[in-house]
Amino acid sequence: MVDFGKTDYVHAMDQPKTRQIDMNIKDFGSSARIGDVLQSLKGEINTGTSHVELVFLGTGKGGLSQGNTNPEMFDKRKREEIRQLSKLNGVKVSTHASIQKAGWSGFNPQANAFSTKDQMDSLIELKRTIDFAADAASGGAVVVHTSEFPRNVKDKRFKLSDEKEEVIHLANQQTGEIVRFSKTQEIHMPKWKTDSKGNYVDINGNTINDPDDFLSRMPEATAWDEEIKFEAMTYDKVKKNVEEWNRNNPSKKRDADLVFFKMMQRENWEKSYTMGQSYRNAYSRTMEVLDDYRDRLKEWKHFEKNAKSPEVLRQMRETFAAQMAARTGQREAVKKGELPSDYWEREVKKLEQSAIREKEGYFGYAKDLEKMKTLWGNIKPIEEVGVQRSAETFAKAAMYAYEIEQERAKKGKALDRNIYVAPENMFAEWGYGGHPDELRHLIKSSRAEMIKQLKKKGMKEKDAKKVAADHIKATWDIGHSNTWSKYFEQESGRSASENKAEFDKWLMKNVEKLTKEGIIGHVHMSDNFGYFDEHLTAGQGNAPLADFLKTLKNNNYEGDIVVEWGAQGADEQSGAILGAWAELAGSPMYSVSGQAGPRWSDIEHAGYFGSASSPFMAVGKYAASLGRDWQMWTYSEAPIE
Repeated sequence: MVDFGKTDYVHAMDQPKTRQIDMNIKDFGSSARIGDVLQSLKGEINTGTSHVELVFLGTGKGGLSQGNTNPEMFDKRKREEIRQLSKLNGVKVSTHASIQKAGWSGFNPQANAFSTKDQMDSLIELKRTIDFAADAASGGAVVVHTSEFPRNVKDKRFKLSDEKEEVIHLANQQTGEIVRFSKTQEIHMPKWKTDSKGNYVDINGNTINDPDDFLSRMPEATAWDEEIKFEAMTYDKVKKNVEEWNRNNPSKKRDADLVFFKMMQRENWEKSYTMGQSYRNAYSRTMEVLDDYRDRLKEWKHFEKNAKSPEVLRQMRETFAAQMAARTGQREAVKKGELPSDYWEREVKKLEQSAIREKEGYFGYAKDLEKMKTLWGNIKPIEEVGVQRSAETFAKAAMYAYEIEQERAKKGKALDRNIYVAPENMFAEWGYGGHPDELRHLIKSSRAEMIKQLKKKGMKEKDAKKVAADHIKATWDIGHSNTWSKYFEQESGRSASENKAEFDKWLMKNVEKLTKEGIIGHVHMSDNFGYFDEHLTAGQGNAPLADFLKTLKNNNYEGDIVVEWGAQGADEQSGAILGAWAELAGSPMYSVSGQAGPRWSDIEHAGYFGSASSPFMAVGKYAASLGRDWQMWTYSEAPIE
């Protein structure tokens, strides 16, 4: 736990007066290198860090030689070794589920659909990480990357693409299928007839209560021989109309995306309905004629059977052939040697085949209409469907973590801390979960789902709320959020630096809000220049790290702060955490370029013979094995003990 306001220091050169903010090196933990997490933990302990986050790369079956490690590869003995090693060294441990896994709603981009199987696989992946967290870390955060499903960022301060290129996503809550359409599409709709109050009316002039009932509307033309006027409806025009409707009808709000989709579907409905009715009418007519032909067939069979002689039968045939030739205009409507009953039997069979085709045609279009009706009933904004699915996964995982805690407590092996699922904000391009509002919605929805599950088991709502809040918290990555700055809309007259400053203000307001609401429970920290998540050493980019930490402090944040490595070279094995100590904890023992205050290289006129190196508080046998840049060199190049 971060203990803000400390005034103690670790060594004589670590003075509070040199700090940018009121924090010291004990307030920062570090992420371990990917691979063998046991060995990585040992390396991080050597730096003196107070917290280590163990990070996994692989999903499914792993492979250590490829670095594709997963929690299940570390057996009970190794897990116990991690637990004991961290306990003996006074180091807390958190866990990061596979960084290759992002998104827990079950969205499958290849199938462009939500998949229940993928959702279950995600839950299994999360459960085995929770098992590891219980065994090796004795609790703490289990961090997961969000990227729940495709969406457009609703916050108009961010422009990820030209608005005309934006694609709207809707989801079928029953099948999981995703429906996509472009905002650039135009729909040609008739100008609809309305009453004196502007309400749409049906064929009888009655008001249509459902504003999305396009099928019952009547065009402005008063007679069918008048020309019906059409207008091109764009997404923007529809959205404007829907927004006006919502202002006037706050209790019956509509969604512009759904309205536009239904308008597009209306064109398909019209075609299916018209063709279906044509087949239905044709089928009805055919069946009427068929009944008549069957009666005629029956009658002629009776006449032919009762014919007195072959001559009578021949005359009947010739007379009938002449009549049918005159009626049809075909000289040989009745084939040579064919009896009247043979003719009618042939005609009956032809009509039966026509009736079958017409019936199937009608059924086909009727099924299309039924599918459209079902789709209209199940289609929802993708956010509504996707967030619910993500919430189900996180809530089930959190329930699993809570049950593990309860079981171990009953056996007298209580965990040191609660295990909590910690969804992490990601990049704007990655899909839902990266924007502060999105992450808040995910956490609140997941907690609400967990509360529901706990109440089903008999827990009181007040207690359930507390348990859910303890077991589902967000991870806020300041580096990830800083990459959103490249999409921040620059107002006219505002310089690039002023725009970045405005973005930083916006970001800090959101961090403050999330912290006050108890959403953030875990923090990742690295630096970048606002374009990509380069994991630079703290202070070496333009992420507002100091303001971020001050905001956390001022709002009583009590979670862990993990400094993530990434861009540091092989000769800077722990450069990320050491740089954070120097830049943000004000410790000159861990110097980085640009830090105010005295540095080791300032001693004796920038070192002995210009070859002094920044020390990193590694002494004795560690200093000898960590490379030249880790050592405190004298002019004789012997490491200082």
